[in-house]
Amino acid sequence: MPVEPKSYPLEGKLKSITDKTLQQHRDVLYKGYVTNYNKVQDAIAKADPATANPHFSDFSEAKRREAWTHNGTILHDWYFENLGGGSNPGAKTKALIERDFGTHDKFVEHVTATGKATGVGWAVWAWSILDNKTHVYALDEHQNNCPIGVIPLLILDVFEHAYYGDRFTDRPGYIKDFWADVNWDAVEKRTGMIPG
Repeated sequence: MPVEPKSYPLEGKLKSITDKTLQQHRDVLYKGYVTNYNKVQDAIAKADPATANPHFSDFSEAKRREAWTHNGTILHDWYFENLGGGSNPGAKTKALIERDFGTHDKFVEHVTATGKATGVGWAVWAWSILDNKTHVYALDEHQNNCPIGVIPLLILDVFEHAYYGDRFTDRPGYIKDFWADVNWDAVEKRTGMIPG
């Protein structure tokens, strides 16, 4: 069954980006990831696995694109979902932040620095099954430096398409304003996926 793009009516609600940038990002780029995810899944289903090799085959090419389209779709879903503002960190979110970063300000500083440090990609605050702690990961593109065994809690898109139309190269300003746009209710809901 094909994946369908979700609706994120965020017009007029965001400080970090304009409605025009939001619409290009959500209605063109994000929908493109969903479309291409479906195409890749279709290509994998039709390709002959017996032809797989590290150089070229239809199966091999589709498998190389699978993580890109999968992560590009789901990271955008979670990014748009955790936008909208109008809330404060919930009890579980606050407890995780204080346990793993000390204070909310230190947490914001860490996510902000990771967003600035990432080349092209994402800053992702996530809980890890490895040590039962949260970490902020710098993901390059959609599929590089992608940790296994984590539950994403807060997603920050730092691809240029997220802010360049409004701010050109002012990524720090975009990230600063992102904090006013965080929908902490969505983050709190994700903490419910953490075992125990």
